[in-house]
Amino acid sequence: MTSSLKRQLSGETRDSDEKRLQVAVDVGENEYSSVAVLVSLIPGKEGKYIVKGKPTTKIGRSRACDIALAEPDISTLHCELCVLTVTIDGYQRRLVNIVDRSRNGTFVNGNRLVKRDYILRNGDRVVLGRSCSFLFKYLADNEEEHPISASSVPTQGENNSDQFKKPTLSSQDVVRRPLSAQRPTFLDRFIVGKELGSGHYAIVKEATDKDSGDIVAVKIFHPQRNDDQKKTKQFREETKILMSIQHRNIVKLIDRFVEPVSKAQIQTYLVLEKVSDGELFDRIVRKTKLRQEETNAIFTQILNGLRYLHAKNIIHRDIKPENILLSIRKRQHTEEQQRGPWDDDEIDITIKIADFGLAKFIGEMQFTNTLCGTPSYVAPEVLKKTGYTSKVDLWSAGVLLYVCLCGFPPFSEQLSPPSMKEQILQGKVAFYSPYWDNVDDSCLHLISNLLVVNPAFRYDVQQTMNHPWFSDNSYLARSPALMSRQAIDESRIPKTYSELSSLQ
Repeated sequence: MTSSLKRQLSGETRDSDEKRLQVAVDVGENEYSSVAVLVSLIPGKEGKYIVKGKPTTKIGRSRACDIALAEPDISTLHCELCVLTVTIDGYQRRLVNIVDRSRNGTFVNGNRLVKRDYILRNGDRVVLGRSCSFLFKYLADNEEEHPISASSVPTQGENNSDQFKKPTLSSQDVVRRPLSAQRPTFLDRFIVGKELGSGHYAIVKEATDKDSGDIVAVKIFHPQRNDDQKKTKQFREETKILMSIQHRNIVKLIDRFVEPVSKAQIQTYLVLEKVSDGELFDRIVRKTKLRQEETNAIFTQILNGLRYLHAKNIIHRDIKPENILLSIRKRQHTEEQQRGPWDDDEIDITIKIADFGLAKFIGEMQFTNTLCGTPSYVAPEVLKKTGYTSKVDLWSAGVLLYVCLCGFPPFSEQLSPPSMKEQILQGKVAFYSPYWDNVDDSCLHLISNLLVVNPAFRYDVQQTMNHPWFSDNSYLARSPALMSRQAIDESRIPKTYSELSSLQ
């Protein structure tokens, strides 16, 4: 064998040995590094158990368990803690999955485990049987982006098999330990309060920021699968754009959290500015319909928000009264001067567009299918699924304008035949007497140019804002009536907007 061949083979062997050594070090670091801690909550038994990074940690009465508990109601093998490495929101995180193996039950936050797949979260209370209660916390070094120090590997002379030391510290010592230097979880930062509403794909709850005390709204989406890394990256980048939005007529997106629910599922939390004075929907229901000057002032603010979104290439896709929120400044003194055509007890109203960009959070196809379930405000091109632009928002705005002024929608099953879907696809719109008799013709002209089936001929947001109805009434003086008011059987019209909502 030649000397060069010997050197080559020697080099290959040396490279292989280095790779094997590196793998062994990585495995050792993961095995011996601390992932989480169980803090005893039983008076007189204060202390902690450190959960290491080994694949499975057994807890039970048997001495063969990694954590041996001598209480009589603890099963021989009571539960297992399985350490999983999961990629969530673009980052690798080690999580602890708890599996019940007992007769007397394993409880998390008061609920007995039924499924074998429950990912523990910071602050979870774990109760084993009736005698052992623990607070679960992830430790600060449980991160992939901050390498685990080699000093965490036991040195020679230490008892390597003793993965769990007997409790030596009080629970106060452990609770004061900082959480993961990775970003905190949603529950680390916020206290969840009462439910504010629910929908097809999420529920909305009130929450309190633990640091500032601010009250916010949080939209909690139903769990989704965590198996598309490309989609996850796109989702994260699009969220950054949405969080950069700053406009007085758009609800502020404050933060976003993606949390594990199981090995295969994640849950998204959107933290939003809380707007406390209800939806435009509620105002229409209470008043049956809105005055023309009031509608004009509200619609002007909606258009300002849409123009801002469209300039950033963001389509709302779901403009409807439920997604228009009101921030109302109430009258405090009789001498206060109103800043708009509002009710006597109102000084000013700021309109806030909510739920913008939701298709980015729940998936385009799922979002479109959800919209098609209640298509009163949906543009024809969305129903056709032929692709669409920002002009879908102007169609929806036209429907909203119609509803504000007469109290019922232009498209409804009560107006059939044809069906509501066919009414939309045909652009079949009528202004019925006596509901529209006192509305300016210029407003009817605007609605007619928004509810145009072909989006190429439909007004965009700037054309809408430039319409004479928003400036003055000169359009009336130089133009005859543009639309005929048709008579209709009043039994076919919903008496209130709430009746319409019950039909959808």
